[in-house]
Amino acid sequence: MPVPADRRNPIAVAAGQVQTGVDPALLLPSRGDLIRARLEVQRRLIRSGTRRFSPVRITPDGVIIDGHHTVRAAAEEGTLIDVQVIAFAQPPYGELILDLPVR
Repeated sequence: MPVPADRRNPIAVAAGQVQTGVDPALLLPSRGDLIRARLEVQRRLIRSGTRRFSPVRITPDGVIIDGHHTVRAAAEEGTLIDVQVIAFAQPPYGELILDLPVR
């Protein structure tokens, strides 16, 4: 699936830095689907205010490397997230994280 032409990359910091207050709905997946049980766990953690043990990792282009389930749960909950930007080239698998199928 192509990346939406009007997509705005929310990442404004260089690789190696942490960006706070990122809209998770604007991030791109690097995988093809999500697992419902893992998504529910992340949703419960967000609702309880429990922080993730490791940071969500993304590329400077806004492609998720690690933390897909957290990003999707945060996007569904309307919660901004903090991300660690890493110097890694990864093409997106498809469109926005909210478009990824859940199995």
